[in-house]
Amino acid sequence: MKKLILLSMSAQVIMAAFCPYQQIILRNKGYSHSLCGVLIALTQLSAIILPLIISTFSDKTSKAKSFIFFSAFFALIFSIPYLLSLNIYVVVITAFIMCGLIWSINPLCDGYINRALKNDTSRYGAIRSMGTLSYMVILILFSLSGFPNESDNKSILLALTICFSVLLVAVLFVKEIKSDEKKKEGGTFFSFSWFPKRFYIFMLIIAITRIAHSIVEKLLSSYMVEDLKLGRFFLLFVALGTFCEFLCMILFSYLRRKNKVNSWDLLVLSSVGLALRLLLYLVPSVWAFTVAQMLHGLTFGANHVAATGYAADNVAPEHYGVAMTLYWSLAVNLPQMMGAFGGGFIIESFGYPMLFLSYSIFPIIGIILSFVLKKTLI
Repeated sequence: MKKLILLSMSAQVIMAAFCPYQQIILRNKGYSHSLCGVLIALTQLSAIILPLIISTFSDKTSKAKSFIFFSAFFALIFSIPYLLSLNIYVVVITAFIMCGLIWSINPLCDGYINRALKNDTSRYGAIRSMGTLSYMVILILFSLSGFPNESDNKSILLALTICFSVLLVAVLFVKEIKSDEKKKEGGTFFSFSWFPKRFYIFMLIIAITRIAHSIVEKLLSSYMVEDLKLGRFFLLFVALGTFCEFLCMILFSYLRRKNKVNSWDLLVLSSVGLALRLLLYLVPSVWAFTVAQMLHGLTFGANHVAATGYAADNVAPEHYGVAMTLYWSLAVNLPQMMGAFGGGFIIESFGYPMLFLSYSIFPIIGIILSFVLKKTLI
């Protein structure tokens, strides 16, 4: 259990050093909002393709530990030219590879942890919440220390290097988990028959809401730095959302384990929270923005517990890795690619208020579909 917690925490340390800075890294190169949106969308395309390939081989070979290690190692190598180069072709190529590898880490770790928990996958939420805690702590340390300097890509690279090193060391303390040979799908790379119809429907609804969540994940950092003038303290607002996510993950994981709520309940709750969050961003006030950030506990915390719990309940253990990758690739990264691509042009042409208002329609659609298809999903 302790080693699983260490693994989850170490993986999220990397995300803390990369995700809040992804848009800023490109802005530091002098790129426009629209170009940033296109480039971020390109990296999300990579985050769909590479993780699916990597996790499939990881599941078939039962070597998740090795795949986590080498994904992190090569992501670090490619981050050097990505952050430092001003050549657009180098940036595009290295961004595609680096981000695909980074976004392979989460599903690999999710699959590894769920497989290690065997028949007690309800404990996943508690373990993942510790990863969220480490994410929050790193953000606070970065903000209060002034390191890395958000306007200097060299400083961001140094922070990334340190955080990647933490995961590389942590992986050495876990062991490979061998799958039951009798359950292996000999020679099959991937089959849609591995997962029931309701699993795909559930992921589709999450995907629709995640188009709107792309604002939070990909397009909000420059708004905080450039429009709200928060400087490096923008990380404190990200940390506030992460803290609420941490509390909600613990709460909802506990309630789900006690059968007080199910994944459908959490899906609807997260969609309602996301719609309210985007509408609150329309109020030109730091206080309204603060309340909106607190809703991150619902918009990601409840949503993630719902998705991973639903997968654990509906997918055979030997396919956890692929199931988690389908979640991250098709229900998270694909819609975020779409959201980031369109969002960059909306910001450029109409500003952030129109972005917040127009994207609020997606979680509303998610709520409607959840109720219409409730009998199928439950």
